[in-house]
Amino acid sequence: MKLHYDAKTYNKLDRPFDSVVRFTKVTLPSMGWSKGEEEEVVMDVGCGPGKLTSQFILPCFPKLKKIIALDAIPGMIEEAESSHPHPKIEYAVANFEERSSVIQWKGQITKFVCIQCFNRIKNQENGFKTIYDLLQPKGEAALLFLLHNGYYNAILKIAEDPNWKSFFTVNVTDCIPESHLKKYSALHFKDMVKDVGFTIRYCREKQNVTTFANDEEYIDFYYSVCSLVPYIPPSKVDEFKRDLLFYIIEENGRNSDGTPVDKTTTLELVLEK
Repeated sequence: MKLHYDAKTYNKLDRPFDSVVRFTKVTLPSMGWSKGEEEEVVMDVGCGPGKLTSQFILPCFPKLKKIIALDAIPGMIEEAESSHPHPKIEYAVANFEERSSVIQWKGQITKFVCIQCFNRIKNQENGFKTIYDLLQPKGEAALLFLLHNGYYNAILKIAEDPNWKSFFTVNVTDCIPESHLKKYSALHFKDMVKDVGFTIRYCREKQNVTTFANDEEYIDFYYSVCSLVPYIPPSKVDEFKRDLLFYIIEENGRNSDGTPVDKTTTLELVLEK
């Protein structure tokens, strides 16, 4: 199943979750990522509309030569170039899962970053191998990605809903990360990256709760990234959003004041080649 993103809506709603802010503003600096002596060549995979790249990743590197910011969705790169340009950021369309699209940078990257994206890579072991090959000796990689999210259970539920089941002519589990379906923990990925050849500098599994301002913001955010959207007729969009919100709230719940919350388990990794 192909990735689906409404780039303009996602860009409008995009605000880094607390876990992302903590990882980029606290964890990475504490590990010396802002103290390098040489000019850094950074690769950011899954850059989206560029806000995270320009406002959170770029400030990590006082001595920066350039950031190569990649996304598989052309619309995301268009939004990034329009909304978040920077002379030291080179945006490009590239599918990281296709090794041929990134191998031109083999051995050139000093720091690799992938935030809230690696969970969508189907063959994650191959993904780690590609990262290893892109890095210079002693180069480092920082990844933060979802292991589990109630949203994915909501997707599985709506796919079996009699009102919607007939619309989906694909295997809906293809849009659910393997880590969620198989309930992987940090241990699974520790073993994987060690087998690739990495040294683990940091590994943490974290539980996160994020509050959204209202139901409209919450469902608009998830609708903008939902892989089922291309199968929904325009006349059914409002009804689909209503039902999807129902299932997401059923999984993730609300605060006492009624505001919707998003509950996730994420994995944070810092690896050295």
